[in-house]
Amino acid sequence: MPTLPSKIRVKLISEAAEYVSISHVLQRDFSLPELIEVMLPVLGKDAHRVRRILQAGTLSTGEYRYRWEALEIPEEELDRILQEFPGPDPAQIFQPENCFLVRLRRGQETLDLPQENAARKRLFVRRSFWEGLLGLVKKGLRYSDYSHAEKADVFVLDLDSESAEMLRGLLPLLKPRSAAGQLERFRPERIEWLCRR
Repeated sequence: MPTLPSKIRVKLISEAAEYVSISHVLQRDFSLPELIEVMLPVLGKDAHRVRRILQAGTLSTGEYRYRWEALEIPEEELDRILQEFPGPDPAQIFQPENCFLVRLRRGQETLDLPQENAARKRLFVRRSFWEGLLGLVKKGLRYSDYSHAEKADVFVLDLDSESAEMLRGLLPLLKPRSAAGQLERFRPERIEWLCRR
């Protein structure tokens, strides 16, 4: 059985779309777990797909294409590495203090609202938009998935007419007013809370 390298030399090539572009190639050494972690947002913990990409020696994600010498990883070694990464856990309990982002969704469109922005209070107002949002949790928040891209558990609330009306009622609490206007025009269908473990 071939010895696995402690470090894998990876070329990172920018795939930014430009009319005329000169791509600079960066090189970086990754450990095998670090390289696999780059794949997780695209492939999830699918051992078969991860193995195929390792053998292919190339992955395109975000603004970069990653290239390396083809790797043959024993099945048990790959399974061991994948087990070290977190994954979906429906037993997770929503803990607002671990939530760092609210993602509002309508179809495939998203609008992200960081917790620190949502928690700003307007002058002479007792509660923040964030505190108001947490009041919606009792409307049926449920565990959805684990996001490898965000390294967070995702909890979801599908907005019915009542909860959508409650959300609209919270808009005057959101700072700045332009953000409130943007959210009102967006008309989300669901809210996702992203929480660190």
